[in-house]
Amino acid sequence: MKKASVFALSISIFFLFSLIFQQISVSAQVLSSGEEIFTQGKCVRCHTIGKGRFVGPDLLGVGERYSRDDLIRWAKDPESLYSERKKKPVNEGYPPMPPMNLSESDAERVTDYLLEYTPPPGLSESGTIIGQVRNITTRKPQEGQDVVLISYMGDRKQERHFAKSDSLGAFSFSSLRWDRSYEIVLFHQGVQYVSGKMVFLPGKDEIILDLPVYDTTSSDENISLRSLNLIVYPDDGGTSVNVTSLYVFENSGDTVFTGEQTGSDATTLVFSIPEDAEDVTFSDSVDPEAVERKGENLYSKLPFLPGMKRIALGYSLPLSQIGEKFSIGFDYEVGDLAVFVRKTELGIRVKQPGAVAEEITIHDEAFLKYVLSDLEPGSVKVVVSNISFLKSNLGKYLPVILFFLFATGGIMYFLYGKKRFPSMNSDK
Repeated sequence: MKKASVFALSISIFFLFSLIFQQISVSAQVLSSGEEIFTQGKCVRCHTIGKGRFVGPDLLGVGERYSRDDLIRWAKDPESLYSERKKKPVNEGYPPMPPMNLSESDAERVTDYLLEYTPPPGLSESGTIIGQVRNITTRKPQEGQDVVLISYMGDRKQERHFAKSDSLGAFSFSSLRWDRSYEIVLFHQGVQYVSGKMVFLPGKDEIILDLPVYDTTSSDENISLRSLNLIVYPDDGGTSVNVTSLYVFENSGDTVFTGEQTGSDATTLVFSIPEDAEDVTFSDSVDPEAVERKGENLYSKLPFLPGMKRIALGYSLPLSQIGEKFSIGFDYEVGDLAVFVRKTELGIRVKQPGAVAEEITIHDEAFLKYVLSDLEPGSVKVVVSNISFLKSNLGKYLPVILFFLFATGGIMYFLYGKKRFPSMNSDK
């Protein structure tokens, strides 16, 4: 992976971590019981309890095959068991169990849940998925909607099942196998909606879900840029500057923004980058094939559903001069804009009216933080004073500089001094 890609990923994760930290904390508190850890974590993606083999073995009666201590080790650190038994995987016909990264207490809870589990009476031999398609824009059930159910074994697609919603938007799929995960896909007005993979939980033979869809629009009146964080991170060699732009967009309407037609494609969001930007990377939420670069702009073709959209864009800029200027553009009004500049010998600073720097420390590194508010579409100007370039190349360029100075002095003497000095001698 290229340097700019690694930078964009690591910095994006760091800054976005603050946005999702509360959600992670809440999830950690919710996952308090063994059942919740099993069903809301990754366990249920590979194991059933009393419903037969899946990606991993059926865990009903697992206490007859392993001790409690071994089960805790399976949940906490499966690699230690593989190393001890010198066999990976231990169970033939199944893939090795990945690390679950559970704490000691969580591993104990999920183990006790497995040891105490009893299948409920009257459980069906197959599962059913029941759902309703609702049009949020019209506030009515979506009648006649084609719904496709795809079954998976691990990551491999297996079968496709088809249904059509009735006058109430309802649909159902029955006689579904336990040893599969399922995903629903549908298209409404050309926009794809995907449910995400679902599995039947222990003791449950039914999945009920709600599928919202939206009408589309080409108007961007409900699209806004809520905030933009710019991270300017020069490398230690002083040869390039890595830039990461963290956008938080909002679609405040009840329609999907599909963009205006430009040529053969419709584009939604626009991202400005310097023309000489290299190693351009997007966060995982953006399909690179859905983004087209034209000069100093990147055009996204992805539809924008109502709600918030967070996008991280990274690239690098080569530095070949002692002093340079470049601009980081944005094509939308932005409520809050923050620029974080790593302090180095480059002497990078933001040159913008009203921009005042505050020195902060992030992970033991010094940054200059600039905060600007309520900006019209435009750009942020960044000035580079490449002191490290001069220091590192002083020996290389010193003879050239001295030669230039002596040559300049000789020319000046030849043009002016030669006439002046004889006149001085004659006066004496």
